[in-house]
Amino acid sequence: MANNKTRKAKAPPVILNHEQAKILEWLQTVKFRHKLIGGVDEADLWKKIAELNEMYQKALSAERARYDALLKKSKEVRKAGDDGGD
Repeated sequence: MANNKTRKAKAPPVILNHEQAKILEWLQTVKFRHKLIGGVDEADLWKKIAELNEMYQKALSAERARYDALLKKSKEVRKAGDDGGD
């Protein structure tokens, strides 16, 4: 019996705002400073984690603004429908 494993192609990530696109690009290009002995430089690693956290905070704020705008629009449409149905 042949062992034929088929790999499913990964679906591209859904990008909802510009900040998420920046995170994706950053994750694909980030490089860590290495130590001669012991792996990566810990200070550099913490710096990269802080940088990533800041980008996630910006993406969360952008998504909250998008959600609030969609919610406001939905309420306006609903109200207009309620007013026009009399």
